[in-house]
Amino acid sequence: MNEKLIEVQGISKSFVLDKSKSVGILNNISFSAHSNEFLSIVGPSGSGKSTLLKCMSGLLEPTEGQVIINSINPYRLSPSKIAKMRRTDIGFIFQSYNLVPALPVFENVVLPLRLSGKKISKSEVEDLLKSMNFTADLGSFVDTLSGGERQKVAIARVLVTHARIIFADEPTGAVDASSKELIFKRLRKLGEFYNQVSHLEFRTK
Repeated sequence: MNEKLIEVQGISKSFVLDKSKSVGILNNISFSAHSNEFLSIVGPSGSGKSTLLKCMSGLLEPTEGQVIINSINPYRLSPSKIAKMRRTDIGFIFQSYNLVPALPVFENVVLPLRLSGKKISKSEVEDLLKSMNFTADLGSFVDTLSGGERQKVAIARVLVTHARIIFADEPTGAVDASSKELIFKRLRKLGEFYNQVSHLEFRTK
């Protein structure tokens, strides 16, 4: 039986607009994710998918309920320990890329490895980017790249860490169809679960 890696237990999330008004984004969401599972969260724009991913990954504490990652509630950890968990156990592919403009492509990809003191392999980075049809030079600064190429750099930055859990917020929104297919093949290959794809229909109430 596959190991349970993430458990979402009745989480809700509201944002305060002013002293007398708040808006609810998530309402009593519960589900589990297991090892070797590819889980898709789908829903209309504005339904709270990005908020849910941030709550699940330790980036945004839910208003109610709890999240358990590898048997740990990240929101009970100190800031330094939760930061370490995100560097070593969790990868997050941001919709907005979250790249560092002052660094070239190669340094953006290996940044989490440098922060964690892990071994860096230039050939691995080259092979990883090549597998996603990345055509720019590794010495190029990311602000000179197209949106699709930046997205590939953001994806490579997560994949190079070999994180056990990867959260991806619309990871192929800016890339062409052929690159999109290659990226999803790469993501599925991580857990060797080509025939184990799960989908979670998600909508706010």
